[in-house]
Formats: sequence, C-alpha cells, structure tokens
Amino acid sequence: MTMAQERKNSGQNLEMQDKPDGGGCLSATDEEREPCLKASADPSPTTVKNNGTITATPPSADNNNGTSNGKFHPLAAATSLEQKLRDKTGFSRTGLAVAVAAALLCVVLFVTLVVLLILWPAPPRHFPVCRRAACLRASAEVLPKINFTQQPCENFREYSCGGWLQTNDLPAYMSSWSLKKRIQQDQKIKIRNMVVTLRNVASSTSLNWKMKHFYESCMNLDNIETDEGKPLKKIISTILGGWHVLKDFNVHEWDVTSTIVQLHSKYNVSPFFKIDVVPDDKVSGQNIIQISPAGLGLPDRRYYYRQQENRIVTAYKQYMVDVSQLLGATSGDASIFSNDMFHYEKRIAEITPASKQEDPFNSHRRFKLSKLKEIAGMIPLLDILQSKFPESNIGDDTFVSVVSPTYFSNLSNLISSSDRSGLNDYFMWKMAEAYVPYLSVKFREIVKIYTAELTGEKDLPPRWEICVSLLQKFMGFGITATLEPNVEKKADVVAVVKDVFENIKESVISNVNKNQDLGPELSDHVLNKLNSLTVQIGLPENMLQENYVNQFYNQLPIQKLDFFQNVNYAISFIKDYSQIKLKSKKEEYGWLDDLVSEDPKVTYNVASNKVIVPLSLLSPPYFETGYPEALLYGGLGVEISSAILSSVYPPGVAHGTDGVLLQAHSAAVNRSIGATIEARSCFSQFLKEQQVEFANNTVLTAMLSVSSVRFALQSLTKKTQTEPHYHQPAMESYEYDALFFIGYAQSLCTIKSPQQQDLDTMYDLMSDESLLLKTISEHSESFKSAFNCMGKPTKTCKYIY
Repeated sequence: MTMAQERKNSGQNLEMQDKPDGGGCLSATDEEREPCLKASADPSPTTVKNNGTITATPPSADNNNGTSNGKFHPLAAATSLEQKLRDKTGFSRTGLAVAVAAALLCVVLFVTLVVLLILWPAPPRHFPVCRRAACLRASAEVLPKINFTQQPCENFREYSCGGWLQTNDLPAYMSSWSLKKRIQQDQKIKIRNMVVTLRNVASSTSLNWKMKHFYESCMNLDNIETDEGKPLKKIISTILGGWHVLKDFNVHEWDVTSTIVQLHSKYNVSPFFKIDVVPDDKVSGQNIIQISPAGLGLPDRRYYYRQQENRIVTAYKQYMVDVSQLLGATSGDASIFSNDMFHYEKRIAEITPASKQEDPFNSHRRFKLSKLKEIAGMIPLLDILQSKFPESNIGDDTFVSVVSPTYFSNLSNLISSSDRSGLNDYFMWKMAEAYVPYLSVKFREIVKIYTAELTGEKDLPPRWEICVSLLQKFMGFGITATLEPNVEKKADVVAVVKDVFENIKESVISNVNKNQDLGPELSDHVLNKLNSLTVQIGLPENMLQENYVNQFYNQLPIQKLDFFQNVNYAISFIKDYSQIKLKSKKEEYGWLDDLVSEDPKVTYNVASNKVIVPLSLLSPPYFETGYPEALLYGGLGVEISSAILSSVYPPGVAHGTDGVLLQAHSAAVNRSIGATIEARSCFSQFLKEQQVEFANNTVLTAMLSVSSVRFALQSLTKKTQTEPHYHQPAMESYEYDALFFIGYAQSLCTIKSPQQQDLDTMYDLMSDESLLLKTISEHSESFKSAFNCMGKPTKTCKYIY
C-alpha cells in the first residue's frame, strides 16, 4: 500500500494510530498527529520532508468534512485562530479547551474577588489599646454584662445586659436592682460609715450631733419595741379626737376642720390633697403654694377598678384590718372599717384626674383663695395654709396654684355628702398609714406583708439601711454637705462633667442653627434658652461651709434615744423649711431637693434654666474621670443630653429663660406645638405596632429618648475626631459608636419584680428598658451602622431639632 493510500485510510479512521517509522507523523510523545490527518484528507496537498519533519499545507477554507454539519465535534477541523493558538502554545485541541476553561474560571474568580473586596466590611483598624487603670476597670465592668450568645441587632437588651441578668438576683428587700441602685447602696454605706465614726460633739446645735443621735435613736430598737403603738395611739386619741373604729371617738364633739388642719400643718399628712411650694411660673424668682390631688392609699387610681379578688386589692384591705387591730380595734370592726374605707377611697379615685397633663397652660391654674373658696367651699384651705405657713401672711387675696380645679370642686361635694364617722375613719387611717413604719416590729411586719404584694419586696431592709434612708429624707442637705468635701479629685470630676455638658449643648445649638423649619420666633427662643443654660454639679462652695449648714438646721431639735419624737421633730422641720422656701427668693431652694435626693439623677430645673447633676451620681461603675469617653457619653452623657433637651422640648420650651410661662398664643409656643406634630404621629404609630397602651407623655418620652441618644453620640463623634484613637482592652473589635450604645444599654440594665414592673409602666411605659432600647435601636441609623444591622430598615421619624 502506498503512503498516499495509507494517509487516506487514516483520515477516515476515527481511531488513528501513530506511525513513527516513516508514516510522516510526529512521535506519540509529542501528541501532534492531526496535521498528518489534515494533509492526507486534502486531495491536493503539498508535503515537503525536511530533515525528517513533515510540514503539512493547511487544507482549503471550504473543506468541512470534519465539521459534522456545522456542529462542534472533537475532531472537527480547526479554525485559523485555534490553529494559531495551538501552534503557539503547543497544546492539543483538548489541552487548549482545558486551558481556555481554566482561563475563564480565573476571570470569574478574579471578578468575584474584586466584588467581595468592595462589599466586604472594612477590617478594624489597629489602634493602640488604652492601658490606663480606668480603662481596665471599665472593660472589667462592661464585658461580664454582655451575653455573647445573643445578636445585638435582634435583642439589644439581652445582648448588652444578658450576662449581668444571669449573675444578679433581686435582693429580697428590694423590688428592683440596677446600676443606679448599686450606686445608691454604695452611697448608703458611705453615709453609715460617716455617721458611726463621727466624733463626739458637745454642742447639740451642730449638725454632726443631730445626725449621730438621730441615727442612734433609730437603731435603738429596745425603746421602739417597748413603746409598740403607744406613741401613735396617743396622738390619735388625745390630739386628733379619737378614731371611730377604736371606739374612742365622740361623733358630736369631734372637730372636722381642726383635724384636717393639724394633719396637713403639724403632721405633714395629706388627706384628699397635698400642699407643696413650687416656683411661680408667672413671677420670676418667686415661689408659690401649689395644691394638687392626693389621698389615695394605693399608688394609682387604676388599682381601685381592679377585681375585688385582685391580690393587691385584697392585700391592701387586709393591711387596713391588721393596722386597726394592732391599735385596738376588734376583728369585726376592723373588717367593716376596711371595706368601708376601700370604697370611700374609690370614690376619691373616681374624681381624681387620670394622669398628669404635660400641657403647662392647662395642667394648673392660679386662684385667689377667695375665689377657690367659691369653687370648693367645704375645704378649709385658708385655715390649713395659715396654720402651715404662719409667717407668710396668707389671706383671701393670696394666690395659689391649683392642679385640676375640677377635682377640688368635686371633692367639696364629696366631703359635704360624707358622714362624720366616715370622715374620721379616713383622716385617722391617713395618719396611721403615714406613721406605722416608725413603730415596733409587729407593725413593721404587717407593712412588709402588704409591701410584698404591692411591690414584690419580700423582706424588710436591714435596720441600718432604714435609718440611713430616714437621715437622707430628713437631713439630705446636711449629709451631702458633709460628704462632698471628701470626694476624691472633685475639681477633675466637675471639669469632666462640664466638658460633656458644653459639648452636647454645642451640638444641639448647631442643629438648631441648621434647622430651617423652626421659624425665626421659635428658633430665637430656643437658642436664647440654650445659650443661657448652665449646669450645677454638686453643692456650691458657699453651701458647704460649716456655719451655713449648722444655721440651716438650727430649727431642728433632736433628742437622744427617742426615735418617734425625733421623727416628729424632723417632720416639723420640713414644714418650717417649706415656709422658708415660700418666703425666700434664693435660687438654690428651687433645685436643692433634686441635688440631695436619695435617688440621684440628672434633671432640668425650669425656674433657674439649669441642669442639675448630683455629685453622688458620679461614682464608679457609672462614672470615673479616666473612663473611655464612649462609655461616659453613653451613660452620663445621654442623661445630660436629656436634661438639656428638656429645656427646649415640651413642656420646658413653653418657659422663658427666667422660668416664666410664655403667653399661650405666642408665636414661639404655636411653632413648638407645630414642630412636634409629625414626630408625635410617627412615634405613636411605632408604639401601636408594639401593641402597647400608651399616653401622650409616653410618646413625648420616646421622642426625647431617641433625640437624647442622638445628640450625645453626635457630641462624642465630634470630640473623638480631634483626639488620639484608642481601643478598649479586651474589646479591640468595638469602635466608639458600639461602645457608646453598649454603655447606654448597660446603664439601664434592671431586674424588677412583676409588681414593680406593673407599677412603673402605669406611670411611664418607657420605664420598661426593653421597649426603650427597642425604640432607640429601631430609630437610629448609627446603631445599625455600629453593629452592621444592615438587614433591618430604620424607622424614620422627624426630629424636632
């Protein structure tokens, strides 16, 4: 067979074999057989042999024998491009296909890598770690509270507080436990240590002597147990005319007017209504008497509409039975008294306003006493006020501020329809209710049983703690003035807080300046208030002087070991203090009570246009001068931010810089109402979606809370942009914004009994920190950015400023 015939047969054979010995093809090791096939398939090829290498002339372009009707086939004739690539690379057709596929795969992988690099979150930048002792302490406080099994975007409260909730139990004698409660507890320990180590002072006029002996009389349980209920029963029987349920009461001789006058003026008991001295919102720098509804035994009117078998209703009725029996009533009389008294208080609840109004123009009204007498003739207000404020020249022309005039009109009708025995039972019950906690252990035990049902407190506090709380109640200013000079690095503490205050105030002012929707009247008013806003941190130096403090308590006598009498002295002193506040024009009387409160918090004082920061609040773990600023701004900063905004949010915005109420129809007031309409509607819709019942004050609280967090974070961001960046030890993956939100959430971590939770949400739904944190997280784009919560849309409610 000739060479040409062999090539022809080979071109028709799909399973061609190599012919290394003169067949004209390359060796099998080179795997280049196909050029020989292409040469033999063409009827007119030219083959030249040169040194054993065969070069085949390419077939004509119109040769389609190997294309299988135009479809690709593994042995299809190669295109010129393919041939060039194969010639250049030395690959077979299969090898070239694999190479092309690999190249395409590389391109796809490269594009994917580029897309991932663009979309992948930026890795945390490596900054130096803060090694200060305060930073280490901060991390030691923050980290154990976090529950790392939770996702911050799903349940921020559980993420921030879960670790703390798992390791903390509610103390048996408390209805709630939180960071703030821990600070209060630490403060009580400081007070106890200070009082028990006071040196013996000869002068009974000095504050130290009075604090020491009041505390010792409270701790002297022997005298208290010996007296049992005698001190209270003596007052009821000999001074107040007796008690109907105790059978020592003469209905014809009993003087209704004298009794209610003495209860209000001498014993600071508040049947039907309470009397306070508050800043006058019509006259700058002046105080005024305010009367407002009170007199219910249960904390809120809504309790009286619960079922009769409700546990709290049942416990309250039993409490009245137990107290009256311990004071001498028979079991049958005590039971009748209890039922009658509950229904009488329910009649008071029916005329009591449902909730406190936030509108300062309608929440109270000024009346001359002569005019008020026309509205509520059965209430001897003139006699009561003249007895309570004997040095203030109270007369028919004296103005008083009245909260809910309608209540007092209805109350007058209620009194006129009450029999004398019923009035006596009510008055004496209010007296007993106020004084029972100061009696022997038998009385304190029945208080404990009732309180356990009402608030969930299962036990009484330690005796020392009860005595310290009474010291704070009756001598709060004196205790604060004694402790503050001993605060470590007080000047540094004040400087840090002032810096936080000024930075946040500046942020608010900046936003107001940029807001074009406020209108010139409201904008000018708000900026004027903010620019004149100041901060009071702790007591001023002049009030810390020993002479000032001793003079303040000059009218408070204290006896050794006679606790009940000392309580009466202290209550009488409070009455005298109210009279001084009414007569004095000193600014500090407007905010002193907030500064020395047993429950310290940052507040806004309308009358002085001042933010009040108690120094007792500025304690670890809530505050320390060296703490990371993200945690300072997340905790204390948000509180300060809320107080600043309270000056320009309703109802504070309705007052001028001097505390005087603006005209109801002024442009600034109308503009401020209009500025809140859209935000109120938006937050109302959000709360409806949470399926909770809410009032107007809840909506306002939600608005204020979201804005407070926003401005505190703005201030932090601005401040940290100009300072060296540090990471927290053991928390290097957290940036400032994440630390800020964690600090904020952990300042709210709280354990509550179900009863306390129920009670708190009656007054303020936002006291539920779970709802509050959900409101913050869902209305803050910064929160979602801090924790990469990109899957959830942000609620967008319009800010007022």
